[in-house]
Order: sequence, then C-alpha cells, then structure tokens
Amino acid sequence: MTYRVIVTPAAENDLRTIYRYIRSQAPRAAREWIRRARQSAKSLARHPERCPLAPESASFDQPIRELFFGSGNRGTYRFLFVVFEEEKSVYILHVRHGSMLPLSPSE
Repeated sequence: MTYRVIVTPAAENDLRTIYRYIRSQAPRAAREWIRRARQSAKSLARHPERCPLAPESASFDQPIRELFFGSGNRGTYRFLFVVFEEEKSVYILHVRHGSMLPLSPSE
C-alpha cells in the first residue's frame, strides 16, 4: 500500500533552515544532505508504521512517529510525522536535530 507523503509548511521551513546552516559550512555537503533528506521523507510512502512512536506522542492527541535520518559528524535528524490511515496520507510535521529537546504542544 502506498501513502501520499505531505511535507507541511513548518517541516519545509525546518528543512530549509537546516540546509542553509549546512550550506554555510559545506555547500557541496548541503546539496547532498537535502537530496538524501527528501529521499528519506519519500520512503514514508511505503510502510510508515515501521517507524517507532516519538517521545512527543505522549503529549499529543494523535500518535506521532519518528524517522531517523543521518549519522556521523553531521548528526542525526528526526522527521516527526503522523499517519492518517483513512486518507492513506503521511504528514511530516517537523524535522528536528536529534540533540533537540522533544517537541512540546505549544510549539
């Protein structure tokens, strides 16, 4: 079964902010990072339930899942998303660096 993957404006803003930061340090690496990040997001079209519930899930009404992306000296990022089975859609809500505190309902 294939899901439609929708990147919300907040998540798109997160991606652009991260890209700009990486680009300021290493332009070539930034282009590769954003390409791989978008590819990783698209992978949620198949079996998004493979990803674990995020720590944030306990604070929200809807179960929030997380997809880990990246490793090494550039760090690990978390794609926070919800799955709507009835719509067959995945909404990516935010992209956060793994070292950031969990998302709170007020954010």
